[in-house]
Amino acid sequence: TVAIDQLPVVMGDKKANVRTILAYLGEAAKADCDVAVFPECSFAGWLSPAAKAAAETIPGPFTRELAKRARKHGMAIAIGLEERDGGRIYNSAVFIDREGRLLARHRKIDELEIGLKVYSRGETLGVVDFERRKAALDICADSWNPQITDALVLMGARLIFSPSAWAVEPGGVATNIAWIRETYRQRAKGRDLTIVSANGVGEVSEGPWKGRILQGNSLVTGPDGVLLLQGPENEAGLLTLSLP
Repeated sequence: TVAIDQLPVVMGDKKANVRTILAYLGEAAKADCDVAVFPECSFAGWLSPAAKAAAETIPGPFTRELAKRARKHGMAIAIGLEERDGGRIYNSAVFIDREGRLLARHRKIDELEIGLKVYSRGETLGVVDFERRKAALDICADSWNPQITDALVLMGARLIFSPSAWAVEPGGVATNIAWIRETYRQRAKGRDLTIVSANGVGEVSEGPWKGRILQGNSLVTGPDGVLLLQGPENEAGLLTLSLP
């Protein structure tokens, strides 16, 4: 059972976002979920000017806290966060298993040009064993690139956790989610592949995309491209689904 955490992201406010993440973890544990999946750039919001100040090393204080919570709740966690490595900032994601082990770290590869002004580009992909499944991480637009999905499938991935930040101009939500839904359908079509994408909600109040909204509409796309779940539009909350 997967918890898809449609967080209300407060741009630039790491303390508020961390409090919300930990609260949602508690709710996912109460729902007896096996894995909790969170959005992209959960510390400060995608493209926030606060990314540099918010970023942490991996492992670091926050991932150690998540590991403690994973052990406490017996629940795995996949989450996007801003990573510091020397003088570079990465748009990263981590996957922590039920025992609190950091199984995987992914740095976003298919970062938009506008994002490269904030984040450095990742260069590697990986697949891990997780409870009789091969699992992997990607981040948002990584899934727009069929070569990335193809590579993960060739490496054995059957389950991809995809923290995301789908932000659109007001009025563009329906068109955007239709395109995203079709893109995921194409990635999973003809394959035994499930993609779990968690998106945030709320106003993009700073940075170059100020004025857009994080639309919610988190998606779970199952084998052969079947839509298993679509979250509500711009509504925070915890969504749960038992995967086949």
